[in-house]
Amino acid sequence: MSLVQFFRILWARRWIILPAFLVCVATAAIVSQFLPQRYRASTRVVLDTFKPDPVTGQVMSSQFMRAYTQTQIELIEDYRTAGRVVDALGWVNDPGNIAAFNASSAAASGDIRRWLAQNIIANTKAGIIEGSNILEISYIDTTAERAEQIANLVRKAFLEESLAYKRDAANKSAAWYALQADSARKALTEAEDTRTAFAKANDIVLTSANTDLDTQKLEQLEGQSVAAQSSPTMSAPSGGMGPAAIQLAAIDQQLEQAATTLGPNHPMFQSLQRQRVVVAAAAAREKSAGGASSVVNVGAIRNAANAQKSQVIAKSEKLDQLVRLQRDVELKKEQFLKASSRVGDLRLEGNSDDAGMTTLGEATAPENPYFPNVPLIVGGAAGFGLGLGVLIALLVELLGRRVRSTEDLELAVGAPVFGVIQTGFSLPSRLRRGYQAASESAATQEVAAS
Repeated sequence: MSLVQFFRILWARRWIILPAFLVCVATAAIVSQFLPQRYRASTRVVLDTFKPDPVTGQVMSSQFMRAYTQTQIELIEDYRTAGRVVDALGWVNDPGNIAAFNASSAAASGDIRRWLAQNIIANTKAGIIEGSNILEISYIDTTAERAEQIANLVRKAFLEESLAYKRDAANKSAAWYALQADSARKALTEAEDTRTAFAKANDIVLTSANTDLDTQKLEQLEGQSVAAQSSPTMSAPSGGMGPAAIQLAAIDQQLEQAATTLGPNHPMFQSLQRQRVVVAAAAAREKSAGGASSVVNVGAIRNAANAQKSQVIAKSEKLDQLVRLQRDVELKKEQFLKASSRVGDLRLEGNSDDAGMTTLGEATAPENPYFPNVPLIVGGAAGFGLGLGVLIALLVELLGRRVRSTEDLELAVGAPVFGVIQTGFSLPSRLRRGYQAASESAATQEVAAS
C-alpha cells in the first residue's frame, strides 16, 4: 500500500475518524473539570558540600557526594521526618483524622502517627536540581495553603532531623574514640612504668636525644682528648682545669639533662647531686693545689675516656633495650594524642548547630493547580482519539476492501489498466453542467426581455 492509497482510505473513512477524535477530546475536557485539583508547593535547600567542615576543616570528596545526596533524599522521605511534621500539625488529636484512621485497614496496628506520616511521605518528593548542589523539596495537596504549610514544615523537620542525625553519629563516634583513648592512655602508662623501672634497675638516664648520660660524658671526654692532642699546651680556663673539674662539668651537664626528664625527688637525680658535691670538693682541692700547672694532663683525659668507653660498652645492650622501650612509649603517646584529639573534634561536632545546609527560600502558595493539567490532558486525548479513529478506519477497510484508484484495480484483477473513463456524475462534470445551464438561462432571459 502506497502513501497515496493510505490517505485515500483515511479520507474515505473520515466519518469514522472524526467522531472518535471528537468523542475523546470532549470526554477528556469534561472529565478534567471534575477531577480534584492538587497544588504543589516547593522549597529549596543548599547543601554545603563544597564548604570545609567547621570542626575538622575537611571537604567532602566527589566520590562520597552521590551517596550523601541520596542519603538526604531518603531522610526527607523517612518516617522520622514525616513524624515531626505530624506532631507539628497536631493531626494525631484531630477528630477527623482519628475517624478516618479507624475506618481504614491500618486501624488494627493502632499507630495513627505512622499512618498519617505515610500520607505525608506519599505526597512528598525530593531531588537534586541537575548540575547543582540545591535540594528541592515538594509537597502536593488539595489546597494551595496547606501545600505551602506542609512543604515548609517538611523542610524544617528535615533540617532538624539531619542535625540530630549528625550529632548522634558524632556522639557515638566520640564515645568509641574515648574508649580507644582510654585504652591508649593505659597502654602509655604501662609503657612508661616499664621504661622507668628498667632505667632504675640498670642506673641509666636517657636524654632527649635517646642517649644515656654515660654516652654523653664519653663524647665530651673524647672531644677534650682530641683537642688536647692537637694542642698539648692548651690552657685551662678560669685559672686551670684538671680531671676533677672536667668531671664536675660533665656532672653538671648530666644534672641539666636529668632535670628535664626526672623529678627533683628521683633517686637517680639525687644520686647525681650527691656525686656533684663530692666531685665539686675534689675540684676545689685540685684547683687550690694545682695552681703550679696550667696545662691539661692529656694522659689523664685519655685514661678517663677509655674508662668511660668501657662503662658504655658494658651497658650497650641495656641501653638498646631502654631505647626500644622509649620508642614504644613515644608510639603509644602518639596514639593517645591522636585519639584524644579525635574525641575533642567529635564532641565539638556533636555540640555544633551547623547541619551543613542553608535554606534557599520559603515555599509559597501556588496560584495554579499542579493537577489536572487541562491542556496536557486534552492534547493527550486528541492524540489518542486520532490514533483510535485511524486504527478503526483501517480495520473497517481491511474487512471490506474497496477499489478507490487504478492501483487498487490493478491489484484486484491482476491486470494492467490502459485507460480511465470519467463518470458523468463526478463533481467536476456536475459543476461544468451547472455552469452551462446557468449561462443558457441568463441568455434566454436577455432574449425575452428584448
